[in-house]
Amino acid sequence: MKMILKIFVLPVLLLVKVIWLLGNMITNIISYAIGFLLLIIGGCAIYCIVKAMWTSLVILIGMGMAVYLFLFLLVWSVVKAENIGNALGAFIRS
Repeated sequence: MKMILKIFVLPVLLLVKVIWLLGNMITNIISYAIGFLLLIIGGCAIYCIVKAMWTSLVILIGMGMAVYLFLFLLVWSVVKAENIGNALGAFIRS
């Protein structure tokens, strides 16, 4: 019975590993773009502080927080996929 489950888990493991690999590559590539975007947002925030444009500053802070939240969720999903892949691999090897 356990051997049958291992056979059915193998394609799921392959799919999870592909998702992990793609997520890891996307995270590495997008990190450069997000870093540049955060530099632009920071520069605009400094400009808004100097010019006392407080509503624009609040909008920029919200955008910065959204970017950090997006990056956090992307990294969290990659880590979850890695943990699921490790658990499925341990089940297949048992």
